Amino acid sequence: MKTMTLAVSGLFAAAVGLTAWPGAALAGHILSGVNMKSCELLLINAETDQMAKVALPTVYGWQAATCQHTAISHDEKTVYMLTDAVPPFTASVVTVHLKQIDWDAGTINAKVLQTLPLAQPGSPSQFKNVMQVVPQQPIMPWTRPAFTQTHGPTFLPNSKFFYVTHYTDNRVRGFKMKGNGKLHPIAVYADGDLTRQTHGVNFNNSGTRGLGVGYDYDMGTVRVYKPKTKTGEVKVIGEIKLGTEQRYGAMAHYAVWLTDRYAYIGTMQQGPTSLTKPGHQVIEPSIWLIDVHEMKATRVIGMQKGQRPGLLRSPSDVALAHDKLYVAEEDSWGRLPNAPATDYGRDGYVSIWDVSDPDTPKFIKRLAPGQGLPADFRNAHTASAIEDGDAVYVSSFISNHLIKIDTETDTVTKVYSMDDGLMMYHGEFAAGRNR
Repeated sequence: MKTMTLAVSGLFAAAVGLTAWPGAALAGHILSGVNMKSCELLLINAETDQMAKVALPTVYGWQAATCQHTAISHDEKTVYMLTDAVPPFTASVVTVHLKQIDWDAGTINAKVLQTLPLAQPGSPSQFKNVMQVVPQQPIMPWTRPAFTQTHGPTFLPNSKFFYVTHYTDNRVRGFKMKGNGKLHPIAVYADGDLTRQTHGVNFNNSGTRGLGVGYDYDMGTVRVYKPKTKTGEVKVIGEIKLGTEQRYGAMAHYAVWLTDRYAYIGTMQQGPTSLTKPGHQVIEPSIWLIDVHEMKATRVIGMQKGQRPGLLRSPSDVALAHDKLYVAEEDSWGRLPNAPATDYGRDGYVSIWDVSDPDTPKFIKRLAPGQGLPADFRNAHTASAIEDGDAVYVSSFISNHLIKIDTETDTVTKVYSMDDGLMMYHGEFAAGRNR
């Protein structure tokens, strides 16, 4: 027997080798994600390194396109799947109830509780027109999806609210979570250019502020949101410039909070585009410390130059654990100055920094392909710390890898790959986290 009900305690399950229901002994230790290519939900047990998965088209009630993002509830009973408006499907949030997880067999018994359509099939994306003007900054096809996409799932702490964004336009969508995991939509928030291309509103642990980063070329500000935990309403109350009006960092993917006041983000853009105004300059890829009290950003890590430690590739994501910052460095544009637009994802790194003094990160080490990472690892895309911070997961949907980093030793202790069934793995989310 490999499954149990909630009536059986986690201690008893451990003693007899049973698999706990989500929300029991393993609460705070499940990582959710999706195989974009094969349309599968994957769950990782951070305690045992076991994986379980299910083909979503086989789940009762599933009617959607392949999704890109997941969010697992804090009690690990529900996974919210975010889908895109690829014809003939709607862009949706699909609520999936986890009935049982059999870690030994590697299987998931699940059912769809609810599908909330958010955009009609074929709904077009809305991006500003942009053209390449320098060799080091091509306009990559992945930055211009044709249809509406649903990204950036987040939970608002101390509340019953859940949010997603359409980074392909300017809509922030909120939902009230019911006791059974179902969602009730609340008013859509959109404010022209102020909310365009937002890749998730990432909230601090008190739920008093959120940061919305602009995931597009020449977007050189971070939007500061004020949420209301009773109603779920969110609103931009100001912007923080990543530099100056004339010289700024641009194109951020995610934010991670250090405290309720401070957060880190990484800017990815390497050079100007047709959107860059004459006389203005885009700062090289960098890590920025955000202060929402002073409403300012300080550049704390730049590119490596000579003996000075720094980044080797664009920082796609950042994770914090035990006073250390883990930076997923993604080869987003091609590593040669004159690389063609198709020269994408040739390598990838994870740099690790001591941020016990947040203003002056100190370089600890870098994991590289063949040097701490699998030799064929490419494009470190997403970084996710589990709730207790004892592990950080970094994924690459390009080379089909998910790696687990022990944050005590800063070494890779587990590698998942195509041999484990990864097929464009993406959209991971650690239970107990806000994003």
